[in-house]
Amino acid sequence: MAPADFPAKGRILVRLPNFLGDVLFCTPSLAALRRRRPGLSLTALVKPGVKAVVEAMPFFEEVRVLRGTGPSQTLAEARALRREAFDGALVFPKGFREALLPALARIPLRAGLATDRRSPFLTHPVPFGRAEWHLHHVEQFARVLGPLGVCLEGEGLFFPVSGEDRRKAEELLGAHGVARPYVVLHPGASKPARAWREERFAAVAEGLRLRRGVSVVLTGTEGEGELCRRIASAVPGATDLSGRTPVGVLAALIEGAALFLGNDSGPMHIAAAVGTPVAAVFGPGAPHKTRPWLPPEKHRCLWAALPCSPCRQAFWKECRPSPAGKPPCLEAVSAEAVLRACLDLLGGA
Repeated sequence: MAPADFPAKGRILVRLPNFLGDVLFCTPSLAALRRRRPGLSLTALVKPGVKAVVEAMPFFEEVRVLRGTGPSQTLAEARALRREAFDGALVFPKGFREALLPALARIPLRAGLATDRRSPFLTHPVPFGRAEWHLHHVEQFARVLGPLGVCLEGEGLFFPVSGEDRRKAEELLGAHGVARPYVVLHPGASKPARAWREERFAAVAEGLRLRRGVSVVLTGTEGEGELCRRIASAVPGATDLSGRTPVGVLAALIEGAALFLGNDSGPMHIAAAVGTPVAAVFGPGAPHKTRPWLPPEKHRCLWAALPCSPCRQAFWKECRPSPAGKPPCLEAVSAEAVLRACLDLLGGA
C-alpha cells in the first residue's frame, strides 16, 4: 500500500459514518490518529443526527454538517469544500457517494476502503476483501489509517460524557429513588424484530433483583415507552426512564451502572464506550463484527449461532417469525442463559 504523504500540519476532512454506533467504532482510530499525527487539523463531516455527539469529542477543530446526499446537494457541498482547500480526506464509511464527494471537491489525498466500486475516486484505496469483511468494525475502520502508517495500540471506544450529563443523571436517579448498585436494561432496537422478547428481559431483571439485590432501570426512546412500562410493571421496584434521557444523560446513566443489558444496538456501544460491563443479546446480527468493544472479562454476547446466522435481516423473506414476532435466532436465546451471563459479569456486586 502506497503511503499517503499528508502534510505534518495539514487540514484533513474526516467523513464519519451516519449512525452513532458506527461513529463510536471510529473513535479508536481517531484517538490513534491524534496520538501519531498531533499536528493535523481535523474537520469532521457528519449527518445532523450525530452532530452534537461529535462536537463534544476532543478530536476535531471543526464539525461540518452534511445537509443532504442528492446530486444537487452533493455538487453544492463539493464546491464549498473545494474553497476550503483541504490537504487530505479520510473516508470512514464504505458507500460510493462518500468517496465521490471529496473527489469532486478536488481534495488531493483521499484514503478509504476499496469497497462499492469506488477505488477510482480514492488516491489511496485500502484493500478490503473477504478476510477484512469479517473483521470487527473497529478494525475495519482502523484500516483507513493504513496509508498514514497509523494503527491501533489498544485504544477503546470513546463517548463524551459531560459533567452536566452526570449531574442530570444523578438528579433522575435521586428523583426516582434508585439505589445503587443498579443495572440498566435497554430493551428496544432499531427494528422490533431485532429486539429480544420483553418477558425475557423482565425475567432476567427479576432474577438480578432477587439474587444480587440490584435496582433495575429501564431506558429507551419515547416511542419505546410502552415497551419499557410493561417490563417495569413486571419487576417490583423497577424504574422506567424511557423518553427522559437525551443521549448524553443516557451515557452518564449507563456509566454509573453496574451492568448494561440490551440488544445489538447503539446504546450497547455507548455502554462499551463508557466502560460499563455489557451483556448483549444478538439475533440476526454478527457479534464477531459488532460485539461490544471491551475486554473479554467485561462483556458477554448471547447468540444462538444458527446455520443461517448472521443474515441479511430481510424480515420475513428468509425465515418465519415466531408467535411473538421474533426470528428463530432470537427465540433460541433463553432467559436462563442471559441471567447466567449477567450474574457472571456482576460477580459479587
